[in-house]
Order: sequence, then structure tokens, then C-alpha cells
Amino acid sequence: MPLTLTAPDDNGPAQRDYETLVRAALLGAGTSVWEWNPLTDVISGVDGEVTLLGYSAEESRRTQVAWNLVIHPDDRSENDARYQHHARGAVPFYEHEYRALAKDGLWRWIAERGRIVEWTRGGVPSRVVGTLSDVTLRHEAESRLLAMAEQLSKTARHVPGVIYQYRHTGEGNSAFCYVSERCLEVIGVTASELMRDGSTVLRMMEPDDLGAAIAGMKASARALAPWRFDFRLRRADGELRWISGASTPQRDGDGAVLWHGYFEDTTDMHELHVARETAAVAQAANQAKTDFLSRMSHELRTPLNAVMGFAQLLQLDAADPLSPNQRRRVALIHEAGDHLLQMIGELLDLTRIESGNLALECSDVPLPALLVDCVEMVRPSADAASVRLMPVAAAPDLVVRGDATRLRQVVLNLVGNAIKYNRPGGSAQVTAQAVPGGVTVCVVDTGVGIAAEHLHALGEPFNRLAHQRSAIEGTGIGLSVTRGLIELMSGRLEVQSALGVGSTFSVFLPAATATAADGADQSTSLPT
Repeated sequence: MPLTLTAPDDNGPAQRDYETLVRAALLGAGTSVWEWNPLTDVISGVDGEVTLLGYSAEESRRTQVAWNLVIHPDDRSENDARYQHHARGAVPFYEHEYRALAKDGLWRWIAERGRIVEWTRGGVPSRVVGTLSDVTLRHEAESRLLAMAEQLSKTARHVPGVIYQYRHTGEGNSAFCYVSERCLEVIGVTASELMRDGSTVLRMMEPDDLGAAIAGMKASARALAPWRFDFRLRRADGELRWISGASTPQRDGDGAVLWHGYFEDTTDMHELHVARETAAVAQAANQAKTDFLSRMSHELRTPLNAVMGFAQLLQLDAADPLSPNQRRRVALIHEAGDHLLQMIGELLDLTRIESGNLALECSDVPLPALLVDCVEMVRPSADAASVRLMPVAAAPDLVVRGDATRLRQVVLNLVGNAIKYNRPGGSAQVTAQAVPGGVTVCVVDTGVGIAAEHLHALGEPFNRLAHQRSAIEGTGIGLSVTRGLIELMSGRLEVQSALGVGSTFSVFLPAATATAADGADQSTSLPT
């Protein structure tokens, strides 16, 4: 409301002294009083230019037209609009804050407030009185606050979580005083919605986590201790997310508790933690399995060697020779024992590979002679199965880097499988050719093949795929050992197969240190 002053009744010296006193008091407070006659455009009592803007009395503007020249061009039209709005009777007085040019060339912020106090009989304003106040310092302070708020807002937009301020009176009145913009991205609710209804978060929280969260907040309020929380929250889109955060409380003068805090979506971190725990449990179980198999394999070899030894003694006992039937039965015992011993050896190899305890002695290995030896070793098995072994197709000077003993084991296993899973009248062949960086050995058969849906599980320990119930003997660990040995020699195993057509097992091995380049010049082509 306008300031009302009671002045002396007379118009003599006392009245003038009183007006001088009032003007001096207002000027001391940074406010100038003015009076304007719109009919003559004469402004009287204007000392605002002198006191507020630094002009001399001679430079003082005595008309509204002249005063408008002091007002910033961008603010003039709004200033006139405010006056016209009041002149039409829409508001009891008008007020406006604008920039005015001071004597020193700087712009000062001026707050103008006025009211029409006299009208002509025709309803035209004839006398307007008002005040001018310098509010530059307030504008500067507001600008600094706005700049700080904008800086805080920019910072909050780049923080991955949500910065907030939460106030709790202890009487059920709680509200978010501030929430950063990332609120929508993190929990699916806008900052304005959360500040309008602070209980939104409680309604979104998983019921199993609600009690602990409230208890933690109450304990923090009682002790004014930092509050750390971790709970699940159901977003508006139905997605369940983990929310974690921390806040520091302080007590206001009215007894309310004000928390300044931060929270973020930690779902990925929780899932990673669970995955790590699961992996640790699986690794422990796998290690326990490996240790058990290793110990059992060693324990089984001792009595098995004794059984095979006694069977061999029975076969060689000239003083008490066996009958033909007994000799056949003892031969079966020895054959079964040999098969079991081979399985135990594969099992030991598998456990050593999985535990990283299998040591290799790698050197430059001439490949063609090794391949021919392996083929000749399994030829009796091929003949017994009516499978034709084709001659090895490899350049004579191919040399690879690997462990000769383990490489022989790899080739024997692959060629043995090519015979075992073949068909009467089928064929198998071993080929080798130089490729960039090494040599590829291929074992090709015309056997039963492998269905496409089973290829991804090929090489899993104890998984015989479609042969689990077939008459073909096997444990399902030979190929696992083969793949492990190849990888230990810095190689890789690839398989191509078609059900009812056959399979091709390709082994890539690194080239020998000195002859890799020479081997590449004499490569041969794989049969199509």
C-alpha cells in the first residue's frame, strides 16, 4: 500500500519544513518523490536524477518526455503500458522496475511506483504522484542467485543420480523442497510431481523394503546421523530397479529435520554383484568337481593296473596254461581294463586342463610323419569297422609349433571319432595345408554327421549329444580334452557337419618359429 503521511494543516513554513524533512528521509533511504501533471507534462519535485543517478540539478529532466530518454529503450514501452493500465482503472496504482542511465554511463535499476490522485471533470488525469527507488543492489543479488541456481541446475543435470532436499516435521508433514531434473530419468517421475507429493516414492517402493527404509530415516532423524539407504522401487513403467543413496540431516529452528542427499539407480551394480556371487559359487563347485575327479582317477588307476597285470600274468602263465575259453575271457578282461584305463587317462587330462595344471613341452614338430603314424595306428580299428582310411594329403615339409605327444593325442582322438561315428563302407581322410600364420589339419569323414542344433554343445564334458543311448562306446570327454589341448597349444578347433552326410573337424595350429614362411609356399588344397 502507498505510504500515508500526516502533514501540518497550514501551508506556511511548517508545511514546507515538513515536506523537506520527508523528502530528505526518503532520499536517505534511496527513494525520490515526484509529482507529474499529464496535462502540461511538467514534473516537479524530481530529485531522483540528482540523488539516484548522479546528474546535476541543471541536468534534471522536468518532463516525462525528457525522463523517457533516461529509461532503457527496451523498457520504455512496458513502463508506459503499466501507467495506461492504471489510468484505465484496472489497478489502484502502477509499478514497474526498469533500467535508467546514470551520469557515469552505467545502467541502474529503478523501481517506480505511482498513482493518479486528481482528475479533470472530463475524466482526464491531471495529477500523478509517485516514488523512485534504486533497486540495483537487489537486482544484482537476484542475478547472482539466478546464476548460482542455473549453475547448480547444470551440475545436477550432469550428475548420474538425483540431488534432493527433503524436509520432515515429525507430524506427518513431509515434502521435497528440491529435486534435480534427473528424477524423471532415474525413477520415472518428474521433479515437480515429486515436490508436489513427497509420498510418491513410498508408494513406488517394494513392500518388503518399505519398513527398513522408514526405520532408517527415523533413526537418522533422532540421532541426526547420515542416512544410507538401498531399496527396490517399481517405476511407473513397471520396471523394478534398485535405488541407493545417502543424505545428511540437520535440524531447523522449528524442530523439523532437513535432509540434503543424493540417490541413483544401482540396478546394474546389484546385478553385477549377484553375477559375481553366482560365478564364485559355480567356480567353487567346478573346482570341487575337478579335485574330486582328479583324486578318484588316481585312486582308480592303482586297482585297475593290478587287475590288468593279473590278467596279463594269466595269459603268459606257461606252467598252468589257460583253456581257449578262459584265454578269450581273460582277453576281454584285459581289453575292458585297457578301455577303462584310457577313459581314466582322459578324465585326468580334463581335470588338469580345467585346473591349469597340464604342462606342455612345445617345440617345432614335423607334421606329415606324425599324421601318417596316427593313421596307421588306428588302421586296424578302421578295418574292423569297414571304414576306408584314405592316404594322408599333406605337403612333406609342414612344421607346426606344439607338444608332439599331445598333438599325437589330438589327431588320434579325431581320427578315432571319424571311424567310430562312421558307417560300414564309409571313408575318412586326414589332410593338412599351410595357411597364414600356421597350418590347418582337417579330419574328414562320411559318417552319421551332427545335427545343427547340437553343434553348439559339441565338446561339453560328458555330453555325447544324440549318442547317449547308442551302441557306440564313449564317455563324452575325449573331444573336451582334444579342444583343451589344442587351445593350450595356441590353436583352435572348428567343426562343420551335416546330418547323414559327414563331418569335418579342422584344427588350426601355429606355424613353427623358423619354417612358417616356407610352409606357406607349399600348401595344398583341401578336398571339397
